[in-house]
Amino acid sequence: MLIAVLLAVVAGAGGARAASDGPHGSGGPHGSGGQGGSSGPAGVHGAGGASGAGAASAALTQAGGLGRDAAPAEAAEAVRAYWTPERMRHAAYQGGGPSRGAIGHAQRQIEAPAAESAAEPADEPGSVPPAAASSLGTPTAAAEIPTRVGRILYVDPFDGKDKACDGNALNSGSRRLVVTSGSCVYSRAAHAWMNNWVFIPGYFKGNAPYGKFVGDWGYTFNAWIDDGNMNYDFGLATTHPNESGQRLVDRVGGDGFAWNQPKEEFVSANGYSVNGQIPSGCGGYTRPAAFGGIELPCAPSDGGLSRGGRWLMNVEPDTTLGYVNGVTSIHQPSGYLQSPYVNTEFRDFFYRVADS
Repeated sequence: MLIAVLLAVVAGAGGARAASDGPHGSGGPHGSGGQGGSSGPAGVHGAGGASGAGAASAALTQAGGLGRDAAPAEAAEAVRAYWTPERMRHAAYQGGGPSRGAIGHAQRQIEAPAAESAAEPADEPGSVPPAAASSLGTPTAAAEIPTRVGRILYVDPFDGKDKACDGNALNSGSRRLVVTSGSCVYSRAAHAWMNNWVFIPGYFKGNAPYGKFVGDWGYTFNAWIDDGNMNYDFGLATTHPNESGQRLVDRVGGDGFAWNQPKEEFVSANGYSVNGQIPSGCGGYTRPAAFGGIELPCAPSDGGLSRGGRWLMNVEPDTTLGYVNGVTSIHQPSGYLQSPYVNTEFRDFFYRVADS
């Protein structure tokens, strides 16, 4: 699988290696900690192998008059300044439905035979372990939700409006990775990457208790960019340090990442409510979805969850750390959340950018 690099501000494109935090404990997911390849980003958009699912990337840091060839520190500071408490409170969620252009593809996928999509993966399961914060300390404001869950804020290039998604800190070699949905890093309506992108772990009603982590590079699958394929509505983003110079996982910790897990697995889905700015979540057993992914019954009374939120399995009660094996892509009117199924392609995708 190839990752396409579009010329922009901060390359951050060293070769990707496996996370080096050691093997997961006995409470981890099925399979052992994997080892990734060492090749860095390469190729061009749309060149991602026979399946067309390869990944593309572009820089996300941009604010006001600062273009993407501005100095990284200057551009990141401008993005942090852009997101005032008032802007943060009024950023609108995308909602639970598919992005513009994705609905037709989703309908075609749902028509596929359920028996075929429910087949167990042939590849071995594996995982990357979570990591605790090394400098959590005291939050800068009252923290009221799990520290690794956060709000993603950005300017949508399609209409220029401030919008929001959910995301989660993910452990990797670089300790600066956010996991979310592809629709939260790339606008299919505008055929462009999101602007003024920032991740705020522990966000609560306009507060940024652990600082603002401005997006550096965003990544998603070409199959999502080109076709709106729900099976690849998955995104990663690297981030700049916060205002205090701390890396994301150093500051708040990072959950692990698991692939090729059973499609029937107990998970907790966490994020923010569509109708407000407070944390929300639900738990239950996943099941195979007709389009090829997995789905979870979830009907919170506060309007449901927004896009990009984590699905966490094998949570350790004392630390609350667990393993991400899905992200909210769609919130169906029937009350089910839906996520891509994280398989070997997602593992390879992760390892390509894990140390970036």
